[in-house]
Amino acid sequence: MNNEDQIEYWNGPGGQKWVEEAQRLDAMLAGFADKVIAAADLKQGEQAMDIGCGAGSLTLLAADQTGAALGVDVSKPLIGLARQRASDAGSPAQFEIADASAYRAPAKADAVISRFGVMFFEDPSAAFANVGHSTAPGGRLAFMCWQALPANDWAFAPLQAALPFLKEPPAPADPTAPGPFAFQDKDRVAGLLSDAGWTNIQIEPLEGPLELPGDDVETSAGFMMQLGPLARLIREQGVELEAVEGALVERLSEHKTANGRIAMNSACWLVTASRS
Repeated sequence: MNNEDQIEYWNGPGGQKWVEEAQRLDAMLAGFADKVIAAADLKQGEQAMDIGCGAGSLTLLAADQTGAALGVDVSKPLIGLARQRASDAGSPAQFEIADASAYRAPAKADAVISRFGVMFFEDPSAAFANVGHSTAPGGRLAFMCWQALPANDWAFAPLQAALPFLKEPPAPADPTAPGPFAFQDKDRVAGLLSDAGWTNIQIEPLEGPLELPGDDVETSAGFMMQLGPLARLIREQGVELEAVEGALVERLSEHKTANGRIAMNSACWLVTASRS
């Protein structure tokens, strides 16, 4: 999707669905948020800026560490929830409805952070350059992004389960197109950041089991049909949901843990850089 399509999606039913599932999503991704916070090496008194902040869980963590954090996202529904969360928690975190590829923060950030929020830029090099203008000299960048789709079984296996029920096979995806897996090539990511003026770029692989929301396989299957690559595909094609759900339950059952929950492999990049 181009930039306008992204904004439309995150402010329409898609964005509202993410609001409804925010609590379960945050629980699923909590470990990644903690790693971003640690990599950013946040200190009290610093200003942090969270790009693609969604419902604000990472921004709230940053505000706890620094006392000042700003979350930026294009989604009005998600920013509305983030602001409510901050108010409920008495947090100093602030939130802005804005496109980070063009937004200039009122106060320069000592640290820019993101948990899976930077892969949707139409022109990522220009976007990272713009973010740099809102970063203080010597400021730090730390974000998490997904590796390739096939390396992320939690997203790839549901698509495979649904293939026999699709009206037409999905078109081959452009691996660099804006979307969850746009930063799968770490060399490309390093080049984009370097071209945008970032230095000291380090990219660390992180792989391991990811526990899906839901106390049982049926609940986890229902969640995967609501959000993520599979959800968008079956919505676009108007696929028979009952048949897909049955196949998905069977596939996810192969990954049931001792407590009955579903854990599947995930693969990410933890990216850090600095601003001269």
